[in-house]
Amino acid sequence: MFKKFFVKALLLGVVMTGLTGCSEGGDSDQMTVGFMNTNLSNEYQVTMLDGAKAKAEEMGIKLVEQDGQGDAAKQISQMEQLISQQVDAIVMAPYDKDACAPAVTKAKEAGIPLVIVDSTVNNIEEALTFVGADETIVGALAMDTLVEAIGGAGDIMMIRGPIGNSAEVGRSTGALDALANYPDVNLVIDEPADWDREKALKLMENKLHGDFDIVGVLAQNDEMAIGAQKAIEAAGKQDQIKVIGIDAIPDALTAVAEGKLLATIYSSPELKAATAVQVAVDAANGQELEREYYVDFVLITQENVADFQ
Repeated sequence: MFKKFFVKALLLGVVMTGLTGCSEGGDSDQMTVGFMNTNLSNEYQVTMLDGAKAKAEEMGIKLVEQDGQGDAAKQISQMEQLISQQVDAIVMAPYDKDACAPAVTKAKEAGIPLVIVDSTVNNIEEALTFVGADETIVGALAMDTLVEAIGGAGDIMMIRGPIGNSAEVGRSTGALDALANYPDVNLVIDEPADWDREKALKLMENKLHGDFDIVGVLAQNDEMAIGAQKAIEAAGKQDQIKVIGIDAIPDALTAVAEGKLLATIYSSPELKAATAVQVAVDAANGQELEREYYVDFVLITQENVADFQ
């Protein structure tokens, strides 16, 4: 069984505890690390890139940025580009756990250290390590929080990320496992909106016009939670339907503070990315790694949201 290494976050600070053997960086031959985002139109991914940039600057290394634009085929092509550039190590946030697997194999065959961050792939054993959160626990926490808020009974909706994305899989599994403990709660709508605010808004609008009496919505990220909330507010049902999101992006924190979102769950994208860059550099320097580095998460409600703004 793989060992798990937990990385702690203090509020919004990017603080790593327990990481050993860190490279100093700044050698005469500057180290180069490729950083592959899934889609930089997503605010969470932009924040993650910011964490990677800050860590790269701190360590004196060059960061080669790639935007996958929500396209697994593009990420495979970008992996090939990074390999041809002979970067020292690569950090990849895969868009799809199945479709992005060939990119992982390419890095392994090229002998370039690969760190998978935030979402995983079905051939994760071909990468050196994974940095992220335990998404099943995140999904379960979101479901438990929503069910408590609606009084343990009623019809609810879940809005998923892209089907097959590892975060979607983990959050769905955790949420559905938790839901099994609540016989009086019915999941009547369970559809994807691909992490997209506008898609979630339109999906919510359509369902509000249907034959449903929804009292709660679990959106698997904050972009979709905000989209759903806007549709609910436009329909005048903000007092009837509770919405919870995940990721703690700034817009969601504002919505929680204003009482428009029930809650969000914080698992620092900056810390994930900074840890992944640090681990990639350690790998390029030949240091031994753990197989998994897990970042802690926090439930954010109106009671504690001020600590995160």
